[in-house]
Amino acid sequence: MHKKTSKILASVMAMATIAPAAVNVIAPMTASAGLVVGESTFDHKALPWHTCESSPAKQNFELTDGTFHVMVKVPEGADHEKWDLQFRHRNLSFKAGHEYKVSFKAKAKRAGMELCSKIGDISGNNEYFELDGASNDMHMGPHMGGQWPAKAVSLTTEWQTFEGTFKPTEDLEAAEWCFHYAKGTKYQGNAEEGDEIWFDDMVIDCVTCGDKAPGEGCCNADPDEGYGATNRDYSAKFDPSMKEGGKLVNFISVNQVGYFTNFAKTATLGDNKGDILYGASTIDLSGSYTWELVDASSGTVVETGETTTAKKDPDSADTVCKIDFSKANKAGRYYLRIKGESWRSMEFNIGDDIYSDSSHDMLKNALNYFYQNRSGIDIEEKYITSGDKKTLAHEGGHKTDTAYVQKIWKNEYLENSEATSTYASSKITANKGWYDAGDHGKYVVNGGISVWTLLNMYERATFNEKTKEKFADGSGTVSIPETGNKLPDIIDECLYELEFMTAMKVDAKEPTWGKYAGMVYHKLHDHKWTGLATRPWDYSGEKLENGDKGWNTERIVKPPTFAATLNYAACSAQMARLIEPYDSTKSAFYLQEAKDAYAAAEKNWYKAGDDEENNEKSLYAPMYQAKGGGPYGDNEVKDDMYWAACEIYTSAKILKDADADTYLTKLSEYTNAFKVPTRITGGENKDGSFTALNWGNTNAAGSLSLLLHPEVLTDEQYATLTASIKKTADDYIEEEQIQGYGIPYKYDGEGYNDPNNLDPSIIIHGYEWGSNSMVINNLMVMSYAYDLTGDDKYMNGVLTGMNYLLGCNPLSFSFVTGYGTYMEKNPHHRYWSHELDKTLPMAPDGVLSGGPNAGLQDPYVRALGFVPGKEDNPSQRCFVDSIEAWSTNEVTINWNAPLAWIVEFLQDKEQKYTYVTPTPGTTTTTQTPVVTTTTVSDVTPSAKVWGDANCDGDVDMGDIVLIMQSLANPNKYGEGGTDKSAITAQGKANADVDTSSKGITTQDAVRIQNFLLNKISSLDPTK
Repeated sequence: MHKKTSKILASVMAMATIAPAAVNVIAPMTASAGLVVGESTFDHKALPWHTCESSPAKQNFELTDGTFHVMVKVPEGADHEKWDLQFRHRNLSFKAGHEYKVSFKAKAKRAGMELCSKIGDISGNNEYFELDGASNDMHMGPHMGGQWPAKAVSLTTEWQTFEGTFKPTEDLEAAEWCFHYAKGTKYQGNAEEGDEIWFDDMVIDCVTCGDKAPGEGCCNADPDEGYGATNRDYSAKFDPSMKEGGKLVNFISVNQVGYFTNFAKTATLGDNKGDILYGASTIDLSGSYTWELVDASSGTVVETGETTTAKKDPDSADTVCKIDFSKANKAGRYYLRIKGESWRSMEFNIGDDIYSDSSHDMLKNALNYFYQNRSGIDIEEKYITSGDKKTLAHEGGHKTDTAYVQKIWKNEYLENSEATSTYASSKITANKGWYDAGDHGKYVVNGGISVWTLLNMYERATFNEKTKEKFADGSGTVSIPETGNKLPDIIDECLYELEFMTAMKVDAKEPTWGKYAGMVYHKLHDHKWTGLATRPWDYSGEKLENGDKGWNTERIVKPPTFAATLNYAACSAQMARLIEPYDSTKSAFYLQEAKDAYAAAEKNWYKAGDDEENNEKSLYAPMYQAKGGGPYGDNEVKDDMYWAACEIYTSAKILKDADADTYLTKLSEYTNAFKVPTRITGGENKDGSFTALNWGNTNAAGSLSLLLHPEVLTDEQYATLTASIKKTADDYIEEEQIQGYGIPYKYDGEGYNDPNNLDPSIIIHGYEWGSNSMVINNLMVMSYAYDLTGDDKYMNGVLTGMNYLLGCNPLSFSFVTGYGTYMEKNPHHRYWSHELDKTLPMAPDGVLSGGPNAGLQDPYVRALGFVPGKEDNPSQRCFVDSIEAWSTNEVTINWNAPLAWIVEFLQDKEQKYTYVTPTPGTTTTTQTPVVTTTTVSDVTPSAKVWGDANCDGDVDMGDIVLIMQSLANPNKYGEGGTDKSAITAQGKANADVDTSSKGITTQDAVRIQNFLLNKISSLDPTK
């Protein structure tokens, strides 16, 4: 998962490395009457035709001269059968008694290459129509009254046409037409490295429907079906008012959920010329325009104004004009339009309950993600808060989750015995926990940041009685079976994951890893990828009719790592202080667990080697370990060490543990101690991301936990922390103002690659995997800046970021299921697979998609014509809303947790939180009264940065102002003054840059001013 990892899905399983397709403009489907397939020729795109692989089998593809051209790189896959390499079309429907003409053309580079084909269900259990090399045609299959094929077709180097008549005896839905051609053992297939196949003129034509227009025939392909392609034109399928007279009018992007009455309201008029879909509607923009806000019920214009001047927006490749209608504060339902033009927006609300509509509570639905992705428990209808509850409810998977501990880091397993015998060291049972992305993998590091986010949301809420009650036992905010046990329900939900993490500890008796007792295994998952439409309770035991086992997977546990161990330490410590008012025994347990895990990490610590990636017994997680589970590789974990120390110190101080100050010393040694960075490196990203935190860099998590407890910090530490938060929030707001669609995120690096999923030579220039998660994590920093200052600019920054996620983007698309008009429908998830299997449910409401990803790693996305590595790819266009578009449409626990955090913040935006008001060093927590002693040295501190009076790390006019304030009003701004920005002892030492007098005077301010004017080259008074 994430930038250099992924989940591939397939009717078999997959982990594909696919070269870029030829440069093609993406085209919507054009269907002829009676045509069942969504694409027949390949003039502009391939979808819904696409490839899939069973690793280590690999293939590349491109669209060449109107053909689909496949190149075999590795001919044999994990199953050693023909289906390890596939070309397929899914979601086909057929009517009983209808007659279908089926035909296609194919040729090969090598005469004699074998090709197999069938129409069947996506599980592989039933085959209805077969390609037969004995007769060189197609005929009815064994599960529709016909026969198995006698042999595979033998291709030639010239085009051959194969055809037959299909007469189904029963209605079929969600069937697939697939081609198999890998090197097989039992079921034919003779592929060799370097083989190539070309396909063209793919036809399934319903003779019975004849010339009936699309939509009138009972099985005609929908000419407006986009197969997940997402743009303004397709929005008209969800909102017919977006077309007038057959022409698109949806050129104004808005937050489709709505806007608060008394805060900023912004929208964007875009020309849509960045859209690469073939035939996409566009307009011309120049200068500025008059906008009108229209009451949706009466048609009355209630406000007008002028847009900004048209300007090019690189990340969308649109020319845009911004619309600010903040002065409109009357509650109601509206839409925006441009005066004198047909251009308009979708409808939206203005009101005070935008994120707290009790009839469709976004917070409850976002938090319900975690219950519905629990492992080891039946998911019951009565606890599901949205969607098709009856179908979403299901039997639990892995109720006893016993897995083989692996001796080494291994990327892929060719045989099950490698996982269960050759590389198996022992077995452990680790029940409970959350499935990461519905793929049945359970990962400690993304579980850790998810637990932290949810508990941080709760901890912030405890500083206000009203919001604290929102999470009380039985409040209904969190819908789970544990309600009624007197614990806050959000703590119960997080305990479900934390108890899994506890079970992942290394035991001293483990044959391979026992010497690292107390450390924590990195992850637990299947030894190979499964496909979509997989039910969690039975997929490993599925049986095909030919006697083969279904997915035939084994559960494995990967080696222990520093990252996993420190995640466990941090979350255990965080839990210790929050559960203490309700269960002191568990509180003591988790604090000791945290200290023990931290000690285990310290005991075994070593710096990652230059070749750590190839260290089979690394205590870091190698980055390229994607087969069967997300790698979550992380070769820099000092941030995790800092985070864990912050949590242990805070809890130990609150719980009066004697070791508290030991951890203060440890955390203070970190480079970014008491800071929240604007950019991070770590995890799978070595190049740096424009975001404050993610599972790969948890520095900010530690600092934000400290922020909630100023009583455990010195004045200087608190000042450094709050200044850092405000500066980082300012950086994100500045980016929102630059961006045409107001996104607080960008990619401005030199490019990166993804060896897990793409040829290493492909350099990606644009948004990273899960870009939406970076957006919403950045909103958390703005939220804390608002808490600290009460400045509306930070609240407006949060709202602007939410605007982008909920529709104010070039796609005019809401990335959250169930919210908006044109919204996320088909996220990548094994069980929420209605798109592929109509007996399975659609996703519930309140699920955030990962969003635009310039990596474009999956073959489904690239079958639309997207080309990874193209430098001019507009990042915000790199998105497809299909379950098979795993590189852009994945969903995960650590992306939904911050969604819940932000929604809770917005629901209670009017509340005040006591953690921001106390004077550091003197207050008590709202849960456990403490008296915190801060040791103050009598020795005057030495200067750290000459001239830096406010200790923010920079020398600027702010330092001059503070010096003058401290001289003019010492009771308020002098050392020990009543104002939080009062100068500190360290600030005074830094500010004393003039040698003519001892202590700070106006001459110090004059000297700093001269330095800023370049009149002197240094502030060091000794020079």
